[in-house]
Amino acid sequence: MINPTQSRVATGAALLAATFLVFSVASAQGLSNRMGATVPFDFTVGNHQLPAGEYDMQTLASGVVKLYNSETHDVLIFNTGRLSNPVRNSASGQLIFHKYGDDYFLSEMWWAGSLDGFQPIQSKRERELAKLSRPVRVSIVR
Repeated sequence: MINPTQSRVATGAALLAATFLVFSVASAQGLSNRMGATVPFDFTVGNHQLPAGEYDMQTLASGVVKLYNSETHDVLIFNTGRLSNPVRNSASGQLIFHKYGDDYFLSEMWWAGSLDGFQPIQSKRERELAKLSRPVRVSIVR
């Protein structure tokens, strides 16, 4: 027969285990929406010019991405379109830039372990350059 003290201890232990499980799952899910990369050149996202450097990328909500420059501590939050590639090798993350002359534009972001990616909304400047020439695709694999 279990006395009231043993019952409270067992209930508390079960509650603690359930809480730990919930936070473990949440942490694992949170890791999948982050990616870091070193970008060796200045680049543009939308209408924002960003310097070369170390960046941390994170999805905040459906179609919303945050870029954080760990050197300047600048933060850029922007909307994206969703991409899907069922044959993509998802073992590593990848950033794809469109290069026109000396100008780089962030074009696609692919997280490791995912077949879904994100595409920043193309700026007016990039649309104008795209009418004049085809971009060179530059990839940074993470």
